[in-house]
Amino acid sequence: MALNDILIGAPVTATGGVMHAPVGTAFPAKISEAFSKGWIKGGYVGEDGVTRTIDASDDKIKAWGGDIVRILRSEHSVSYTFQFLESRNAETLKILFGEGNVHVTADEVTVDLKSEMVPRRSFAFDMRDGDAKVREEVPDGQISLSGDVQFVHSDIIRYEVTIEAFPDENGVKARSRMGVAKGTGSTAGPSGDAGAES
Repeated sequence: MALNDILIGAPVTATGGVMHAPVGTAFPAKISEAFSKGWIKGGYVGEDGVTRTIDASDDKIKAWGGDIVRILRSEHSVSYTFQFLESRNAETLKILFGEGNVHVTADEVTVDLKSEMVPRRSFAFDMRDGDAKVREEVPDGQISLSGDVQFVHSDIIRYEVTIEAFPDENGVKARSRMGVAKGTGSTAGPSGDAGAES
């Protein structure tokens, strides 16, 4: 075990920790590479950061006598939850409510609240621990508001959101990528062998 393999999940930049783009937009080939111009910064995220949740339901098949002979997975989901803080950021509002429902003029931003779901998008959560980068990638995700929006004098307006990750043709719903900072070791090399550090 190497201490260098224990990472935190701070955003790469304060306003760029959550990126989004149309489904099909290419992710950077390497975690060290920058995002292309097709990716848009989502704005400030709440201090609790981003939470990834993996839910699975398994059914135990029993034989006569009570022994478990098989386990079948009936449900599996990957989702991400967090809070957007920029309640007047047009780009943030567009991914929450749909581009056609956000109207921007020189004087105001107007949002039409409708029942239909917004289009799916690709999402990336870009994080770092010093020089080591951490990235969560969702090639096909559905964003939705998952909590109340409170208007009070004692706090800012927050949007609690959930992103549900959908599988690709290989069943991959999301990817978790972790870079290695220069000059540090890792517990496993490309072949999976234990590294020199412990």
